[in-house]
Amino acid sequence: MKKLTVAIASVLFSGAAFAQSYQSITDLEYVNFDSDDFVSISSKYYFAPKQVLGPLDQFEYINKTTNVYGGLADSDFATSYNVGGEYFYNSFVFGASYNTTDYDDFGDIDGYTLSLGYLVNDNLLFKVEREDYEQASDVFYFSGQYNHQLNATDYIGFTAKVDDGFDHREVSAKYFKDLQHGNYLTIEGTFIDIEDGDSYWQLGSSYYFSKATSAFVQFDEEDNYGFGAKHFFTTNFAVTAGYGNNWDDSDLDQYYLKATAQF
Repeated sequence: MKKLTVAIASVLFSGAAFAQSYQSITDLEYVNFDSDDFVSISSKYYFAPKQVLGPLDQFEYINKTTNVYGGLADSDFATSYNVGGEYFYNSFVFGASYNTTDYDDFGDIDGYTLSLGYLVNDNLLFKVEREDYEQASDVFYFSGQYNHQLNATDYIGFTAKVDDGFDHREVSAKYFKDLQHGNYLTIEGTFIDIEDGDSYWQLGSSYYFSKATSAFVQFDEEDNYGFGAKHFFTTNFAVTAGYGNNWDDSDLDQYYLKATAQF
């Protein structure tokens, strides 16, 4: 009986340790594009632990956790900053953000957003957002997110977004699949249609060889493509490396390297 009790306790302990969760995610990224350098750092803090779905960088489709975030980006022609956050109270979510970009040749441009959302249930979120940028009229966006749970792990997530004049129409989807035996697959796509403008689509996919190691590929309507790999050396630190280019203009080389810390 004592051996049985110890065995059950061991299983429960290993299961608890296996359910990895995080409260903060910080990225430091370097990109070299057409001889221009781009460096950015961003961080997001959640006020409650978020559990992974298997892979160490995959979480639930619809976020339901209060958070704050901020970032800094610097390139050869501009420097930008942003801060923001979301607060969940019962079924409501309140959001706000501020960002500013200092262009070397044009000066500063500031932007603000305010949002209000309602979580109908764990799988359906509606949101209205007011976006206001300097030297431009404010715009209201209406969006909805729906998570269709296929089983205990797999899901298909959908997001639809339009502006108040229906000039901007956007839809995106994500498919997450547990392939069993420690392998996983994600497929993501986005389609944007702008009134009196060109439509645009983008597709991407990641294959996980394990919870810590993955390879990804992406391409879009403009014949841009990219591929790379990501690996967690520990449960807290990961490195991503990738390459991008354009099928029509092979001189547009893009190399990027990103370090991620999750706690």
